[in-house]
Amino acid sequence: MKDLGTWLLDTTEGYGLTALVIMICLALIRFIQIRHQQRTEQILMQMPIATLTIKMSSGRLLQANTKAQQLLGIRKIGSTFRYPELISTTSLCQQLASYSGVTFSGLEMTWPVSEVNSKKITLSGRYISFRGKKAWLLYAVPTEEKGSENSQQYDQLLVSKSALNSLSELVYFQNNQGELLGTNKAFDRFWRDRVEEGIVDINTSLMRGRSSNRSWTTSPDGSSCLLETHQSLLLNEQGETVGTLSISHDVTDWHVMQENLRHEIEKRQDTEVALAHRDSLLQSILDSCPDPIGMFNEHYIYEACNEPFAYSIGVSSAEQLIGKTIKDVLPEAVYRRYHNTDQKVLETGNTVKYIDELKHSDGTITWFDVIKSAYYNSANESRGVLVMARDVTERVLAEQALAKVNAKLKTLSFIDGLTKVANRRSFDEQLKTLWLLHIRQQQPLSIILCDIDSFKSYNDNYGHQLGDEALRKVADVFSSVVTRATDMVARYGGEEFVMLLPDTTLEGADIVARKIHQALVDAEISHEYSEISSLLTVSLGVASIIPKHGQDYGELVGIADKALYQAKRAGRNQTQSISSI
Repeated sequence: MKDLGTWLLDTTEGYGLTALVIMICLALIRFIQIRHQQRTEQILMQMPIATLTIKMSSGRLLQANTKAQQLLGIRKIGSTFRYPELISTTSLCQQLASYSGVTFSGLEMTWPVSEVNSKKITLSGRYISFRGKKAWLLYAVPTEEKGSENSQQYDQLLVSKSALNSLSELVYFQNNQGELLGTNKAFDRFWRDRVEEGIVDINTSLMRGRSSNRSWTTSPDGSSCLLETHQSLLLNEQGETVGTLSISHDVTDWHVMQENLRHEIEKRQDTEVALAHRDSLLQSILDSCPDPIGMFNEHYIYEACNEPFAYSIGVSSAEQLIGKTIKDVLPEAVYRRYHNTDQKVLETGNTVKYIDELKHSDGTITWFDVIKSAYYNSANESRGVLVMARDVTERVLAEQALAKVNAKLKTLSFIDGLTKVANRRSFDEQLKTLWLLHIRQQQPLSIILCDIDSFKSYNDNYGHQLGDEALRKVADVFSSVVTRATDMVARYGGEEFVMLLPDTTLEGADIVARKIHQALVDAEISHEYSEISSLLTVSLGVASIIPKHGQDYGELVGIADKALYQAKRAGRNQTQSISSI
């Protein structure tokens, strides 16, 4: 009896060879199907819009590309795709089942990404066979919503809300009309059905972008509570106010502790019994307070402190501080760091408040809100300093995160939108900064003021679209010549540009000007309607000065403008230089 291999290769009857050919064909077809399926899945994953594949019978998520994961909050765990926790597959299947055709479009729905964030999307899709299963291939795009520019700015900031929900402080957002736009979980838990009471009206007192307020209220457990609210302005790309961010925190213990300590110091008795009783009560208060508190007299000897205070200055225990001077326990660099404020309080009696940054040995950083106040001990007629600190790390980190957002928006406002070089505002700010620096260093500061020759006739004959393109090309030429990291190319206005050259003499600026003329010739920007040349040319005014105290930086711009005027009167397409050194 023949085995299978012999039978397949037996050509006498022909059946084995036929079966072999059929098996090879079936294997080839299967291979092509698998390759086609893999290629299809690869294309779906690279789609530029959110694309996902859902099993028709159960709603199970079979595949989702990167866009879908970003838009819809879909997670990929290994080779498995997971919906956000609030998505109901049953509800989703029912919505899709209402479409009986092969394709559908225009299905609008609210997609819950998380407990605090949901997105309105529009779905369209079609029936497909995916890995041998009946499935829906869905395309998801955000549903466009109309709203004010201020609301759109706040929509971007609400991305940070999930991070703010982890804070114990109460956070809320308002627009310019005082309307509440968003809160964090701590705010919602504290105020519950008293939201109106939680909105502090201090916006009108914001003089420098920030203000604060303290007010007594009732906590959810019915006890009295002192809330301190800090309110900051939120700015859009144009530097306009679009609303406020308010952060409130409970300072009841801090306030009571401060009052108790102040009263204890003022009421200190003459007798040793009263003094001992006061010291005992003071130490009990210090020990019960989680915030760092310490006291030292006019000889810089520590009289009292708690464990958090010792830890905050890098000492292992409070016992190592009592009776010792600051110099005995602090490194020289740290002692010098604190000495100025300590001396100011002792000499003037005024209270000093500042934010202190503490770097731990493990590399972490803690920020403290420090208050140093003077006290008087009537028992021995000595004076001293009371130091109280509060850990404000969470608040500082939140403010730094928002500052980064505002800094990014501010950076965009310093770029000329057409030419992508610095704008007039950016130039003025940089010139002002460098002017003060060059006054101190007494080094020459130079600028080159530029005007494109016959640019009006260029716009009139070629059109403004080509005129804008010419401005971009000229800006690129300037940027290719002015390459030092400290230099700046800026659009001064219309067809005028300016180059700021720190630590550069008049001769050095003239060399840069010659390079600009040659680079424009090499660029070969055609200008058939110019009275000067068949190519686009520029007139340059160079000015250099060593600034002095009492001079205004506008004087340098005025000198460059005078030189530019001379270049124009002399026939254009040239450089004129003036130095006041």
